[in-house]
Amino acid sequence: MARHPFAWANPLDDPLAMAVAGLLLVLLVRLTPLGLPLALLVGAIAAAGLAMLRAQHASRGERLRDRRVRESIEAALQRANQLALQSDLVSAEGMARFQDPAHLDALGMVQLCCERLRLLPDRILQRRPLLESGGGILLSAEDLQARLSRARDELRRETSPTLRPERHQLVDQLTRNLDAARFGMDTREARLLALSTRLERIDGGLRHLQQQVDAQWPSTEASDAAVAEAIEPLDEALDQIDRLLDAGEDRSR
Repeated sequence: MARHPFAWANPLDDPLAMAVAGLLLVLLVRLTPLGLPLALLVGAIAAAGLAMLRAQHASRGERLRDRRVRESIEAALQRANQLALQSDLVSAEGMARFQDPAHLDALGMVQLCCERLRLLPDRILQRRPLLESGGGILLSAEDLQARLSRARDELRRETSPTLRPERHQLVDQLTRNLDAARFGMDTREARLLALSTRLERIDGGLRHLQQQVDAQWPSTEASDAAVAEAIEPLDEALDQIDRLLDAGEDRSR
């Protein structure tokens, strides 16, 4: 059922409305000839009216965020479908250009990566209810700033070549989420921003992979390492999307 535009809002649930009403009450009692009972009545009406106006404003903000979330999901699905079509072309080109059985493992890596990309639109569509969930929970810029400072300190102290990329990824994600918080995004919008970022990363990686397929095959001097290196960032982005969709939020948040 749609919310009535003038639905009652309890002023006791709105600290700002109560604070304004309290200040108004003090001013009315001290600066006007109104008695305390009448001043209390005016203050109560003012608190109720302000609470209702703020509730209506919050409701409009929620509806706007809901619309942005729906539009972002549709954009992500459209982008994923474009990437799936692009991966079909890379897969077909790899099969057509492949000649040397010595590079069978590299061809298998290409085909597996392209298959994951073909399944991506359905994966996002299946998780749409999750992507739409969690509305109204605004990101805290103060909390994210503190977490980002800690993550940067940990990155500076990290010496492990295995863990350092993960620390760097965490810093990047927290930086994006902090920017999202400063724009007033809620958890859903930040999640979709992370998804969009990874889809664009896949786009660039897929183009690079296609260039490597063109350059490496059908030469018998082709390097499987070059193909594997091109696939690595694609697999990493796809793994991040899997974690995002499975957990409902990026694990680095």
